[in-house]
Amino acid sequence: MSTPFVFSNLPVELVRDILEHAALSDRATARNLTLVSSAVRHWTDPILYNTVVLSSARSLRAFLAAIANKPSDFVRTRVHNLGIFTVGPVQSIDRVLTACAGVRSLACGFSLPSYKQSQGVAALQSLAQPREQHLLGVACRDGWDASLVGPTVTHLRIHLTSFDSSRPDCPFAFSDGPGQDSGWARLKALPALTHLAVVYRPSGSTPPTTIIPHLARMFQSPTNEDGLPALELVLIQIVGAKKDAAFFGGAVNALNDAAVSAGGPARRIVAELAPQSAARQWEEAKRGGECLWDRAEAVVRSRLEKK
Repeated sequence: MSTPFVFSNLPVELVRDILEHAALSDRATARNLTLVSSAVRHWTDPILYNTVVLSSARSLRAFLAAIANKPSDFVRTRVHNLGIFTVGPVQSIDRVLTACAGVRSLACGFSLPSYKQSQGVAALQSLAQPREQHLLGVACRDGWDASLVGPTVTHLRIHLTSFDSSRPDCPFAFSDGPGQDSGWARLKALPALTHLAVVYRPSGSTPPTTIIPHLARMFQSPTNEDGLPALELVLIQIVGAKKDAAFFGGAVNALNDAAVSAGGPARRIVAELAPQSAARQWEEAKRGGECLWDRAEAVVRSRLEKK
């Protein structure tokens, strides 16, 4: 006699809830469930594709092969979080970005200048309504081109490759170019930006707190109409080696003290130590872990309540 299916006496809706919960709990389980039946695959595929992380050329090829047999609407509407942490091939990266036009959070770990030179900006500019964008590591190694940030982005994280306080009009290492093509002018023109995170390594020759007045100028206020109109929070993530933890921990404390002392919009600037891997932090947050912005938002609320 054959053993009866364990779920055979349960309502279909309850079976679906159980399998979807299992798929959400473990990605390996989610992949295995897609092999059970076409019905189960229909339930679990959206969960499997909700957050996609591509960290090698091999994973790029595998993902493109996997979506080749899926309706274009499925990929466009089901991939909500996309992380690309491989340098190429840039043609494959472009195909993935074109297919995943509905992403809400995009993490770029590839060279944006090289990508733009080879593929242009059409795929990134055609993203429907990205809410969050992270330009990590190699994406900003040679400066970054802010024209690749969509106008609907509200949450942006970038790596600052340098900070030069002697250049008050443009102290940050953005892309070169005049007017709206320059990074600083582009950043100031992002109408929807509410949250900005900068991953920053202070130099020994410049006090870390030097950055505070420049960041404070980014907030719009009665005395500063040139700031970003919607900006609510700037998070500084201090990066440094473990052996220098005392120095960088001191830099975090000094930055937070300077922001509070400056008062006004500067109270919305929060510093913390950077995670060991910004890419891993992004992925864990998208899979249900702590959000990048939660602690900083709580700090800002606490500061504002004390006024």
